[in-house]
Amino acid sequence: MRLNVRAAVAATALLLSASAASAQATATWYIGTYTNDILVWDEASEQVVDRIAMKNFFPIGVTVSESKTRLYVEDASMQRFEIVDLATNRAIDEFTLSHDSVTVRFEGSAFHPDDTKAVLLVKRTTKMTDRFLVEGPFILEYDMRTKQVTDTIPFPDGESRDAVGFAYSPDGRTLYMFADDIIAVDAETYEEVDRWEISKPLEPGLGSLNFGVASGTYDEPGVATNLVRMRDPVQNRTLMGIAQVRLDEQDVDFFMLGPSEPVSGGRGFALAPGGQKAYGLYSTVGRYEFWEFDLADRRVARKVPFAGRPRMGLRVSADGEKLYVFVAGNTIDVYDVDTFELLRTVTFDEDMTGTAVIAGGR
Repeated sequence: MRLNVRAAVAATALLLSASAASAQATATWYIGTYTNDILVWDEASEQVVDRIAMKNFFPIGVTVSESKTRLYVEDASMQRFEIVDLATNRAIDEFTLSHDSVTVRFEGSAFHPDDTKAVLLVKRTTKMTDRFLVEGPFILEYDMRTKQVTDTIPFPDGESRDAVGFAYSPDGRTLYMFADDIIAVDAETYEEVDRWEISKPLEPGLGSLNFGVASGTYDEPGVATNLVRMRDPVQNRTLMGIAQVRLDEQDVDFFMLGPSEPVSGGRGFALAPGGQKAYGLYSTVGRYEFWEFDLADRRVARKVPFAGRPRMGLRVSADGEKLYVFVAGNTIDVYDVDTFELLRTVTFDEDMTGTAVIAGGR
C-alpha cells in the first residue's frame, strides 16, 4: 500500500449524498446504565422505547456489530460479553473465558464483520492456595459459534504489551493492530501483510501526527474523522487540526487549524451528517465552548461559550439540527445547532455508562 498525505481534506471525500442523509434523519441510541438494563432511546421522539435486560453486572461497554444486527455488551467485571439481537432487542447469548478458580479479563476486543469470531486481549488470574498467579497478556482468537479459543496470536514485533488496539477492515480480510505503528495482518493466518509506520513523521520536515482511527457514527465505512495534533519541529509547538484517516489506503488527509487548544478529540468531537461540518468541545476549568468546524473551507467557523460539565461527550443528531452533550450522570443536554442555545434536558431514571448509536433507526 502507498502512503499518501495531503495538506487539506478534500471536500468531495467529506460530502455524502443527499439521499443517504435523508435516510439517516433519525437514530437509535443504546445506553448502558448502572443497572442491568440497556436503554433504547429514540432520538426523534426523545423517548425510551425499550429496555434490554442484561443477565450480568452492569454493562460498561456497548459495541455495535459491523452488520448493525447485534450488540456486544461487556459487563463491569470485564469477564463476560452478552450478545444482543437488535431485531428483537433481547440478549440471545453470552461468553466468558473464566471458570472455576481462573479469572480471565478482557482488556481489548474486536469482532469480525461476519460475527463468527473475535480477537481478544486478555489477562488470566488463577487463585492458588497461597497466592494469585497472574499470566498474560495474551491475544486470542475466539470462535463465536463453538465458543472455543482457536488460536493464540503473536504480538506485534513479538513484544508483549498491556495495551494493543484492534480493528477489522470492513471486508473482514485484514486485522489492524495498533501499537507504536499500525500493523496489518491477514485475518486468517495473522501473518503481517503491511505496516504503517506512524511512529515516524509522515513526510520529511513534519512532526509525528497523533490521530485516532475509530470511525464515528457518520463516517463512511473504513474512514475515521477526528482532531489531530502534531509537534512543529521548527517552532517547537503543538499544532491542532482535523484529519480523515483511511486505513486500507494508508491515507491521511489533514489540515491544521493553528496552535493546539484544549478541544477534546474522541468522544468530545463529532462529525455531522453530510460531512461538511464537525463540532468539538473546548473545556478548561470554568470555561466551556462549542467549536464549529467548517470542513469544506478548512477553518474554525464559530466558538460559542456555554454552561458545560466537567466531563462531557458530544454527538450530533441524525437530522443535523441538534447537539447532544452527555456522559456523566443521567441527563442529555439538547442544544440547537444554529444558535447553540440549550433547548431542554432529557433525564433518565438511571446514570449512564457506555453508549452506541445507529443512524437511520431500527
